Parts: sequence; structure tokens; C-alpha cells
Amino acid sequence: MTLVVDGEIVALVPVRGLPAGKRRLAATLSVEQRNGLVRAMLDDVVTALLQAESIDRVVICSRDAAAHEEADRLNVDFLDQADQRPGYNAAVARAQADLAQAEALLIAPADVPLITPDAVDLVVATAPDGEAVVVAPAHNGGTNALFLRPPGIIRPAFGPSSARAHAQAATAAGEAGVPFRQAKIDVWAYDVDTPADLKHLEQVLPELPDAIAPNTRAWLDRTRTPDSAP
Repeated sequence: MTLVVDGEIVALVPVRGLPAGKRRLAATLSVEQRNGLVRAMLDDVVTALLQAESIDRVVICSRDAAAHEEADRLNVDFLDQADQRPGYNAAVARAQADLAQAEALLIAPADVPLITPDAVDLVVATAPDGEAVVVAPAHNGGTNALFLRPPGIIRPAFGPSSARAHAQAATAAGEAGVPFRQAKIDVWAYDVDTPADLKHLEQVLPELPDAIAPNTRAWLDRTRTPDSAP
């Protein structure tokens, strides 16, 4: 499927591991519970992106047929990567090529359920005019949002210490480098990969407005982790 994205700011959500994602939570949650969490967080992330004023289009990319079903359910576009080799960075690089005619690309993981439309707009607004790379860093030095104008300005380097790696890639791009900015925003800082991440989510959600992460809240209400059970 070819998407016509000329001149648009596109939010890209790579999805992997449906079904049976979040394997680092396997000691805490069943397969069914993990799949429910993945879908709940994806709902919240996509909703925030759709409501952001700065985003023209939301696209999910994945090798997984279940992710395609989720894109249809959420009424967003889908890039089928069934023939793509595994790996998060490979998926993003393929999407960069497929979406090369967009004005800019905001890559957002599917497991940052605390983000809000305003927080999405703030990442985009942090970018200077023209070529730009913006990172919303994770609390552990990773990257939880990557804004690229144009979409292929640098290669993706998601993984440990990727915030620094993306900054270095921007500095090395072209003859004079590309303007780089950090958008340090609390709700972008935490993803959910480990039991400790899940515990943190359970602790912070009650302190946040009810409108934030409603689907993830509902999942938590249905599925209490052992450490939080009364």
C-alpha cells in the first residue's frame, strides 16, 4: 500500500509483538494480559497523536497481522512490513523510505501511554524551521519520541543510549550537521517494558488527570499485578 503523504507531518507508531509481546513482563503477566496491555497502551498513544494539532496523519507499521487489525480498529493507516526483517530500527528505516515525501516524521513507540496531545505538539514545536532532529529522551537514556524533518535526515538508532546516538547522528549529518534539540517532557520519559516500569505506571497514574491514559487505566483496573493486589 502506498500512502500519499506529501507535505504532511506524520506520526509513525512501530508495533511489534502482537500477539505475545512484552516478554520481559512474562514473569508478571500472562500472554492474554500482556496482549491486553499492549492494546490498551496503543489505544492511548494513537488517541493522543490523533488529537494533536501538529499531526496530519497517524500510521502504524508492523510485521504482525494482529497490528494491522488494530490499525483498522483505530481507523489509522497501516504499513505492512510482513516481508521486512525483524528489528525496531529496520522497521523504522523501512517506514522512513515509504514515507519519504512527508514534511516530517514523528516516531512514537506504542508503549508510552502517558503522552497527551499537548505533549505531542510540544515535541513538534521544539523543532526549528527547516531540517531538524528532536528527541524526547526516556528516563534511562533511550528515545521515546524522535522527530525528523525530513523523514530520512538520519538513520534510526533506537536502543540503549539512543538519545545520545541520535544527537551524534544529527551532528554528523551533511556537511555542517543538522540542528538538534531535546524535548525533556515528563510524560514522554517513561515507557513500559519491565515489571518495574509497570509498577511505576501504577504509582503515577492516580496522580494524573483521569483523561490521561484512560485505556491503560481500565486495563490496570481489570488486571492488578501481584505486588499491587490488596
